[in-house]
Amino acid sequence: MLSFGMVNIREENPTRKKILLLLKKSGGMTTDELSKELNITSMGIRQHLLALERKGLVTYVTRRQGIGRPGYIYRITEKADNLFPKQYDRFMLQLLEEIERHEGRKKIGDIFRWRKEALVKERKPKVNGTKDARERLQALANLLDEEGFLVEFVEDDKSYQLKQYNCPISSVSKKYRESCKSELEFYKEVIDSKIKRISCISEGATACIYSISK
Repeated sequence: MLSFGMVNIREENPTRKKILLLLKKSGGMTTDELSKELNITSMGIRQHLLALERKGLVTYVTRRQGIGRPGYIYRITEKADNLFPKQYDRFMLQLLEEIERHEGRKKIGDIFRWRKEALVKERKPKVNGTKDARERLQALANLLDEEGFLVEFVEDDKSYQLKQYNCPISSVSKKYRESCKSELEFYKEVIDSKIKRISCISEGATACIYSISK
């Protein structure tokens, strides 16, 4: 369950939940941008943002835009970011640091490889019900999205893309890039196709984006 303290994103007002998801995915939006995206008046958006701000879930920065009143870009706070699955992030990081100290760095790679193999065995049968690459990717995106990874499937004339907006172990990935390598191998093995990563959350991007040529 996506929760932080007494705040539960699944119990949040549906519109406010959409606002949090949009801000999480975009990295920051104005009231006008949110209004256009959700088809709600700017006044209505401001009321929702005020409610989220009171809960400590949203903050804003000023954006100068020439003559006139300054604009504001709204972003989620660290508290809101913790609504998304990463409650074991800190514990896992500390555990891996102890393993590295006692067993060496190679053991870290082994752990991520073992975990990847287990996940492939568990999830590949749920995805490979068809030979069509597009359907496999869509099935995988749906599966991971249900687990809280905020995965979006998009396509253009040349490629398919999986955009993963949430990393449950972001702190771990910043120190142990073996986790990122393992994730890429997981995608390759589950969808049984050539795939490349073009951006990564642990490197400062807003999403881990994986691209598959058609």
